Amino acid sequence: MNTRIPAPALLALLFVSGSAFAAAGKVMISSPADGSTFGSGDRIVLKYDAVPGPDGDHLHLNVDGKRMDVIHRLKGTEEVDPLAPGKHHICLAINTSSHVPTGAEGCIDVTVK
Repeated sequence: MNTRIPAPALLALLFVSGSAFAAAGKVMISSPADGSTFGSGDRIVLKYDAVPGPDGDHLHLNVDGKRMDVIHRLKGTEEVDPLAPGKHHICLAINTSSHVPTGAEGCIDVTVK
């Protein structure tokens, strides 16, 4: 049985998948830059802009995979309390009104000395 997918069909599938992903929304963190370093007592101020997409309602602020806050503003700044020394992964994720992630998120990695 021949199960090869013709190239035009494969390209069409990839285009439709990309369009569906764009419709899910997006989050841009403009500062701090990915890879930034902070002191152990520093608060980290995220400057962000989110486009929620058709199902998005609000953002969750997650640090190292743990939800820290629920944010209803789609553009602005949000402070992260001082973190323990080490590397940390900070994300703003778009969620539905039922707190279900849409899959759209913006993330940065920071180091605290």
